Amino acid sequence: MSVTVGVLAVVTSTLAVAWGFGRPLGDAVLLHGGVLALLVSVALRRERIRSIEAGALVTAVVIIGAMFFLYTSLGQVVFVAIPWNGDSALRAADRALGLGVEPVRAVADRLAGAGWAIEPLAFFYAAFIPYLYLSIFLGLVGRPDRTRAVFVLAFALLYGTSFMGYLFVPARGPIVAMDDVLSTPLDVGFFLDVVRRSIDLAGGPHGAFPSLHIGASSLAAIVDLRHGDKLRGLIYVPFILLIAVATVALRYHYVVDLLAGACLAWAAVAVAERGVARASSSASGGST
Repeated sequence: MSVTVGVLAVVTSTLAVAWGFGRPLGDAVLLHGGVLALLVSVALRRERIRSIEAGALVTAVVIIGAMFFLYTSLGQVVFVAIPWNGDSALRAADRALGLGVEPVRAVADRLAGAGWAIEPLAFFYAAFIPYLYLSIFLGLVGRPDRTRAVFVLAFALLYGTSFMGYLFVPARGPIVAMDDVLSTPLDVGFFLDVVRRSIDLAGGPHGAFPSLHIGASSLAAIVDLRHGDKLRGLIYVPFILLIAVATVALRYHYVVDLLAGACLAWAAVAVAERGVARASSSASGGST
């Protein structure tokens, strides 16, 4: 919970400073401040929940709900609050990775004559949402307490650090920043239309760096691979690879975003494992 409260405090403070400099963010400051106050209240009251199991589940649901709230709420306010744009830096990083060639543009050129591939890729991009919800459900229900604690803490760390990227490296992604060089439009079918509508509902293209499509899907697979269900973790791997291709082909992410998302997922799990182990050791020491 402390990670989530800290992230919301940083976001709220940043918006408040920008509001103080004349940015039209008063409503956003009140909204995020209210959610922050609610989280602090839940954190202070959770000790009153008699059942340890119930308290852990309530905490997990509140943390995940707060992260989903932030994903939607940051959609547009970051571009009002922050006086710079990160797209140019991300494009430069991609050119360095591609040895002078922008991978997104190379993929767009390759797919120019293969419009048939767009709909299947859009399906996998859209499938991330039910995959994420299923992963959260499986991460919370029917897990050993320690594994669930690792999952929840890793989830909070991943999303919290990613939102710092959204906030301080505000970028809309290639679909907007590279519109002048990606001249070939994508063939719109049912699944691509679903993707575009869902992104519009979340505030339009934003949060390019890092990619939570890759970060969150990688985190679910890593937790399974390291904590028992290796078969399910291995089944996730090809799905993650297809999502990675889709994010670039549909022009929502730079390649550097994908690498950052995967690295943050590994780091979040590693830090969560150490944190949970330390907390367990402290609890065991205190009870003896």
